[in-house]
Amino acid sequence: MNRFENTIIWQKTLGKQLEPDIYDKERNLLRTEFEKFRENSKILAAEIANSMPEFTVHDISHIDALWDTANLITGEKYELNPAEAFVLGGAFLIHDLGMGLATFPNGIDAIKKETIWKDTVASELKKKLNRQIDEEDLKSIPEEIEKYATQTFLRINHAKQANKLALISWDGSNGNKLYLLDNVQLRESYGAIIGQIAYSHWWSSSELLEKLPNILGAPGMFPSSWTIDPIKLACILRVADATQIDDRRAPLFLKTVRNLQGESSEHWNFQQKLYQPRLERNRLVFTSKSNFEINEVSSWWLCFDTLKMIDKELKEVDSLLTDTNKPRLQAIGVASIDEPSRLSKLVTVSGWQPIDTRIKVTNVAKLVGNLGGSQLYGENITVPLRELIQNSSDAIRARRIIENEEPEFGTINICFGKDSDGSFIEVEDNGIGMSPKVLSGPFLDFGESFWGTSLMHQEIPQLEYKGFQSTGKYGIGFFSVFMWGKKVSVASKRFESGRDETLILEFNEGLNSRPILRKAKSEEVIKDGGTRVKVWLSSSRTIDKMLEVRKRNLFKISKRELIESLCPSIDCNIVLVNGNKKDRIITANDWISLQPIDFIKRVIGESEYKSLSKAHKAKLEKISSNLEIIKDDKKDIVGRALLYVEERKERLELNGIVTVGGFKTSGLRGLIGIFKGKNIRASRDVGVPVISDDDLIKWANNQSEKLQKLDLDEENQIACASHIRHCGGVTNNFKIAYHKDGALNYAELVDKIKALDTDLIYVVQDAAISNYERDNKCNIEYNDNVIWVEKGFLAIFQSRNVEHFIWWPNVNLHDETKYTGNLSGLVEKALCEVWNCSIEELNNASSLSSDEKSYEGIIGLNGTENVIIDHLDIMKKPK
Repeated sequence: MNRFENTIIWQKTLGKQLEPDIYDKERNLLRTEFEKFRENSKILAAEIANSMPEFTVHDISHIDALWDTANLITGEKYELNPAEAFVLGGAFLIHDLGMGLATFPNGIDAIKKETIWKDTVASELKKKLNRQIDEEDLKSIPEEIEKYATQTFLRINHAKQANKLALISWDGSNGNKLYLLDNVQLRESYGAIIGQIAYSHWWSSSELLEKLPNILGAPGMFPSSWTIDPIKLACILRVADATQIDDRRAPLFLKTVRNLQGESSEHWNFQQKLYQPRLERNRLVFTSKSNFEINEVSSWWLCFDTLKMIDKELKEVDSLLTDTNKPRLQAIGVASIDEPSRLSKLVTVSGWQPIDTRIKVTNVAKLVGNLGGSQLYGENITVPLRELIQNSSDAIRARRIIENEEPEFGTINICFGKDSDGSFIEVEDNGIGMSPKVLSGPFLDFGESFWGTSLMHQEIPQLEYKGFQSTGKYGIGFFSVFMWGKKVSVASKRFESGRDETLILEFNEGLNSRPILRKAKSEEVIKDGGTRVKVWLSSSRTIDKMLEVRKRNLFKISKRELIESLCPSIDCNIVLVNGNKKDRIITANDWISLQPIDFIKRVIGESEYKSLSKAHKAKLEKISSNLEIIKDDKKDIVGRALLYVEERKERLELNGIVTVGGFKTSGLRGLIGIFKGKNIRASRDVGVPVISDDDLIKWANNQSEKLQKLDLDEENQIACASHIRHCGGVTNNFKIAYHKDGALNYAELVDKIKALDTDLIYVVQDAAISNYERDNKCNIEYNDNVIWVEKGFLAIFQSRNVEHFIWWPNVNLHDETKYTGNLSGLVEKALCEVWNCSIEELNNASSLSSDEKSYEGIIGLNGTENVIIDHLDIMKKPK
């Protein structure tokens, strides 16, 4: 006799009865068919270890042990009829079988077609390659990623698969159909409910009432009193499964054979140490066979957390059964679980004390308020608007992919208005919308983004696989809205749902009170799909502050310009709503096709452009034809820009920008335009361009050719040459350095060095020369062997909001990486060319100033006095 057949549940229901049994025939049928059902399931259960070797035991020994555990938690007097025992036992048999590949009749090929498998592969590939993936990447998936995706699918989908297992068939060798539950009548009567109850162990306890039927009647072949209570049986299954964690799940020898590591090893370790629980005063008492030593601390805490989970399940089930007037289980909690120190008297330790030292957040509202507001974003009052538009754009991109919409699909409406509750700002999109689970889950989970999670894979299957990439990554952006005010309303509806499924999440006192989740009123419903966030402003000055810009002085911009400045290259349509009037500000991806001067206005700002002189506007008009759309090797657009250097006297700082997901982040000096970038920190105010070195060099060379056609003075030529050099381009005929005979381009510099016929040349920083002449109010009479040049590195990348400096582009982008990546490097190259030596030979022979050592030399005369400049380089021809 199997051990489970000795349990009181079995003996009272399906076992042979001692006294005359009027239902012996019916009971015998159920018992016989269950034994066949068990033998078939036993084969599949043995296969789980092949798919999930790191998991604790899920074979028939675990399934049989559930009868023991159910017997313990229900108590001797708990009433089940034979039909309920059969259904419960069937759910025991199949609830975990889905973790084995063998339960899928069409095998791994069928699993690879499943969206969760595909999304997991895409997610892991993105992590491995650290970039967006394409179709070529999916043609050769690494073996370890395939294995991980398969195991992830089986783990996530096993309960769903259990829902089918009592009904599906496998093809036999002789063409017949094989079923786990072979009896047709029992399969038709109980197959579906067995599957539902097995599936339910993966649901939350609150979902049991929503998804399971109340009471099912008996089929004609059984007594009418043999009804089925699915909710009662589901409660028994979930707590029995959660509670069965003793050494039968984790044999020490099997752990050793499988050579388990990491968290899997810790799971096995604590379960291997546990005795079976006993019941005392309605509490399960867990005890250990041996102490947890100091090297097993993590395993003990994992045990503690698991027992906490069991305690929670028991309490929730007890509450559900009580509230529905169903028989309560005898076990309603876990003993000594409230204090780690008390549990350590039962699950013992040695050499350490289990004091809960986990980091805690006592005041969650304060933390969210700080990190989601000014402490992270500073006093930039426009951040909430940027974050709301960004969330909307992510939702639109998701819907665009799922519904195969055109690239121009998706509109974000922005309204600045006033109602009976005061002034407000409202942002509404027609994106994918949020389900109740997302709206009450990840949306409110500070620091946990919905995008890229397993929940996203389940809620929006294939989104990851089809290449979706969100701008939002940190799960904190929404909380910035409380920088504006405490009263916030969030309305959302999934695009495929009906209008009456619109939900409203209301914050009336900011983060200091619980938000209210309710159904939308008729006037609040979202007709199509998407999300609407409305924030009432605490300060009457909020909008004015958003429109105030300080550059050389303080001036006010329009709401249109504000929005354009926040997301100049966004791929969504943006409409400014004012009452019944709607003004489209941005058309999706229009930054690519805007007329050159209109594009420049968007980049530098309409107000800035209007403030320019007629001459400067004419100059911009002339140079605007140099604008170039930049594509990568996959023909994707990564930028649109022109190289532009102002005359020093202008001091206008008309900079370009880096955008991430269409949103402005960092500035770029020396060019006007937009480069797509990637964020490097949570506040998303620093984005580094994604353009490759080769594509940047190609753009710089094109710009160099275009600028050659303009009549630029020497100062502007040198400034342009510096920018081109820093971007890896060729300076062509631009002047790059000075000699007493005038400014020289590279070819002229080579000729000059040849003509000097000297073995020693002083290379001086150009600023040192100009500073000396300015301070001494003189013009130096230079010696022949003096060349002055820009020796510094141009800071193209600009970010005023980061504590550390970021070099972009790489200072040695050009092919000849031996030479310094600035104009001084071109002087080095010219010297090497004339003196027929390598840069290494030149540097070894020369005296080069540095932060640690400074050299000085006489570069000329100031009247009759020698002009001595320090921190110069004394370049000597190698012998």
